[in-house]
Amino acid sequence: MQNFGSNNELDEKGHVLNEQPKIKVKFEPKPKPSKCPICTIEYYQQFFNIEQRDVYMRIRCSILSWKPEFHQCVGKNPDLWGPLWISTTIIFILFAGGNLSRFLLEEDKKHFKYEYNYMYVAVLIVYAMAFIIPIILGVIMKYILKSELGVFDIVCMYGYSLSAYIFVLILCIIPYNEAQWFFLMCGLANSTIFLLVNLWDFMKKNKQTVLIAIPIISFNVALILCFKFYFFRLIYAVDD
Repeated sequence: MQNFGSNNELDEKGHVLNEQPKIKVKFEPKPKPSKCPICTIEYYQQFFNIEQRDVYMRIRCSILSWKPEFHQCVGKNPDLWGPLWISTTIIFILFAGGNLSRFLLEEDKKHFKYEYNYMYVAVLIVYAMAFIIPIILGVIMKYILKSELGVFDIVCMYGYSLSAYIFVLILCIIPYNEAQWFFLMCGLANSTIFLLVNLWDFMKKNKQTVLIAIPIISFNVALILCFKFYFFRLIYAVDD
């Protein structure tokens, strides 16, 4: 006699000779959902679930600032990977580019000293511009002005608006004052136009939301002033 599905041994009459111990399966209870999902790591994983080609497409939309296509490109999947990569790249360019610009103007290059403070200041300014300020603006638009956009939609848009500065700051390494101002103004125009064009449809639905354009323009102007007067401040040697 064959015994399928059992490990017990049977004699000729079908009696169990050696009864195997039964395996008890314990079912662990599912973890209870957190009362504050936004405070968990799992909540933020969704914002880093993005492919590289999608990041490139969103950067392309931000560079073509006059076309209101960013929301179509993002859809319901805003990400934080792009803003984090863009802002970190800008920090590196500010540190390396600011020092290189000073080095090109230095007459005594053997005694040139790097400005390591550039790194600390760049981290503070850029991350504040990429995350802290848009979070504040997003909370105001979402919960006070009752906008359809979520907080992370604003953070995503603000982060990608900085992508033009990657190219602008590389060009600012050229130690010519007029050229640096020109490049910075181009970056300011691109970033500001991108934000206002893509927010315009939401501003039209609520006239009070139009007021959000004032801090957007103000913070962008303040950003390029920090870039110019701290990282790319040109000091020429003056003959006695």
